[in-house]
Amino acid sequence: MRIGIVAYWFNRGQGVVARQLRSALDSLGHETFVLARPTRETNIRPSWVDREGVWAQPGVTAASGYEIPWGDYAAWAEANSPDLVLWDQNYGFEEIARLRASGVRTAGRFVWEQFSPEHVGPALEAFDAVYSLTACERDRYRELGIDSPRVRWGVHPELHAPSASSASRPGAAGSRAGRPEPRPAPDAGTPGSEAEDVPGIGPSDGICFLFPGGFLSRRKPIADVIEAFRAVEDERIRLVLKAQVERRRREVRRLLRGGRLIGGRDRRIEVVRADLPTDEYLRLFASADVCLAPSRWEGLGLHLYEATAFGMPIITNDNPPMNEIVADGVNGLLVPGIPDGEARSGIPAFRPDRAALSEAIERLTDPATRSALAEGARRRREELSWETTVADLDRLIGSLAAGPAIAGPRSGG
Repeated sequence: MRIGIVAYWFNRGQGVVARQLRSALDSLGHETFVLARPTRETNIRPSWVDREGVWAQPGVTAASGYEIPWGDYAAWAEANSPDLVLWDQNYGFEEIARLRASGVRTAGRFVWEQFSPEHVGPALEAFDAVYSLTACERDRYRELGIDSPRVRWGVHPELHAPSASSASRPGAAGSRAGRPEPRPAPDAGTPGSEAEDVPGIGPSDGICFLFPGGFLSRRKPIADVIEAFRAVEDERIRLVLKAQVERRRREVRRLLRGGRLIGGRDRRIEVVRADLPTDEYLRLFASADVCLAPSRWEGLGLHLYEATAFGMPIITNDNPPMNEIVADGVNGLLVPGIPDGEARSGIPAFRPDRAALSEAIERLTDPATRSALAEGARRRREELSWETTVADLDRLIGSLAAGPAIAGPRSGG
């Protein structure tokens, strides 16, 4: 089949999912092409579509704006003649329904923290199927009256290469094998240089906990993570807070510098804000010992799959979808989640129990515990097989090809 994908096309969760889905479709023998949705004009990187590195692929057309107009869809469909188009997190239902009415099969997927009851009717009109990647996402759709086929997400093959180096990253030993050396700190007088923004400040060896902060959105409990880490009095540990943007800079700086209530500057903590190319980011990630990843909510949690690919223990809170990937005492540690309001769609938000998070960090200073959980992560990597993802995707496509042209997802109401 000729299959189109409409999504972000840069290093963010939605874009990574789209790029990996494209590789699965290619492996199934389909002909694929992409309508890349640029970021909003108000974004930190306005109107952004990546054209470099892993994103430099043929058959990628940049849409004219974040809200993709019908003219873009019409021209793209005319040029590519798609049989089926897959959307990710796109609420332009009117344009999608119009493309569907022209005879193109349509399938969409949304993150459950944004898809609300008000979206159900328009989505049913626009899509032949609304599919899920996680169990909690599928269950949420069922509550809303949508029968949602699931494509179980797995560990993509591109993640296997960095995992080779992480095999030498010790759960049991304590050597630095396979981990890149930190960069030296800049001179104190260097204009614009700040200690908390420079990788390499703090211990050059020890036990590295990596917090995947991404775009530092509201779902990232930065204060809980930093203060829980600061409470562990072990000079061997360090925390790398990996972000992609400058957002929440003052908050992070304040938490790192400390004060009367939480103590002085903690030089075990480093902040990396550069939006690294994919291969550099994965090497940095694979060089850590533990993925420290509590979250108020997650859509999919790609960093959890990345950590699993690297055979890395994970600390997160005991809420979905995080606990769909992490089993307590098997491939990581789960801490209680404390109710903390709601996400935009009305699903509950949670913050990690700070004392329990500190205890989990302290437990993973033990080499034997890390080694046992790393072994569990390697077993979990085999369970989260990419072949399962490809098979589920093939089944979804087959059902769409076999069904009536304008059927709509089945409603439970």
